[in-house]
Amino acid sequence: MDKILSEVGSLLYRMRFTMLFFYVGLVGIIFGILGKFLLETYKLMNTLLFGDLQKIDLIIKVLELVDMTMVAQLVWVVALAGVSLFVTTGHFDKSDMKKPDWLDHVNTYNLKLKLAFAIISISGVHALKTYLSGELTLASVQVVTMIAVIHFTFVLSAIGISFAERLTREGGPDKAAGHSGH
Repeated sequence: MDKILSEVGSLLYRMRFTMLFFYVGLVGIIFGILGKFLLETYKLMNTLLFGDLQKIDLIIKVLELVDMTMVAQLVWVVALAGVSLFVTTGHFDKSDMKKPDWLDHVNTYNLKLKLAFAIISISGVHALKTYLSGELTLASVQVVTMIAVIHFTFVLSAIGISFAERLTREGGPDKAAGHSGH
């Protein structure tokens, strides 16, 4: 039985490189977002220079570009940290490639926190864009309220992840509460 478990464990460990396909797919998504970002930036610049654009429309368009940037950053963090955590860190062994400082300290909890805070930021930008783009009708108030509830849920989730990470880091609920556990 030990030999079978050892073989299965070895097989699973060797299969970690299959995760690269997922991360390469995420890089493809980043390039897709980049293309959309460049197209929208071109359209906005063209309208700014040669067209007519209301101030509120400008703010909404800029928020859309910020939103795309933040989504691309989120995908990049997931891809880079995922490769580093689950596949290999050997790609940073070259002296000409500098690893981001945060990558030295990333673990699954830190990655979850980074993702949670990125999602909160993206959600906040989306909520602001929705609020600014709507007229105050009953339907738009309901939409903005629903977006605010969802955003608040993301905030609570991040707080929960942070609290769970803190409990784990400090050795569990007894240590976190200042008890010796005896």
